Amino acid sequence: MTTNIEPKIGEGIFFTKDIAQIFNLDKNKVRRWLSGYWDEHFKTTFGDGKHIAINFYSLIEFYIFYKLRESGISAQELKKAHGIIAEELNSPYPFACADAINFEKRKSKYFIWYEKQDGNVRVDGSHQISLLFIKQFVEKIDYDKNNMAAQFFPLGKDHEIVVDPKKQFGKPIIKGTRITTDTLYHLYLGGESIEAIGKLYNLAEKTVKDALYFHHKDAA
Repeated sequence: MTTNIEPKIGEGIFFTKDIAQIFNLDKNKVRRWLSGYWDEHFKTTFGDGKHIAINFYSLIEFYIFYKLRESGISAQELKKAHGIIAEELNSPYPFACADAINFEKRKSKYFIWYEKQDGNVRVDGSHQISLLFIKQFVEKIDYDKNNMAAQFFPLGKDHEIVVDPKKQFGKPIIKGTRITTDTLYHLYLGGESIEAIGKLYNLAEKTVKDALYFHHKDAA
């Protein structure tokens, strides 16, 4: 059963295919998890049926949830941790808040925990899972003055592709512009050269290659 929230301007709209593309995840698996456990327990979707969507904060949270579940952490543990942190931070999106994430490095492995006033709420339990992937993921996020996720750089901050919920409804764009990567990619598929696309939009060839690489690693 889908529980709707109201979409808001500036928070983006991300459907299954968008989530899969941004994070390079299997679309069918994203669809199953989004319409199943995620919607049932976190209730931060809108739409119905095959058109379930989430906002930018849930986009960030969903990836962390997805990867932690793949690592073997139970949905029940994640739900409990999410609830505790949400109450502590007074936010329905605690996994998208920089204040919630702390790292501990032991023997070149990274572990994550969520602090609360009377101790630590661990989400890795006794599994002792290396969570370097979350550290790497967080490094791709820009946070706002309230320490909430504001932008995501799917290829990393040394590339020009950014997901900004305040621009183009969150569609991946070229940093500092409103040019969607999809626009550049379809021009390339239509036969335009990287050089010609760069000149058309006054973009460096490296930037155009970033957009093509984001859509298809063999394109550039």
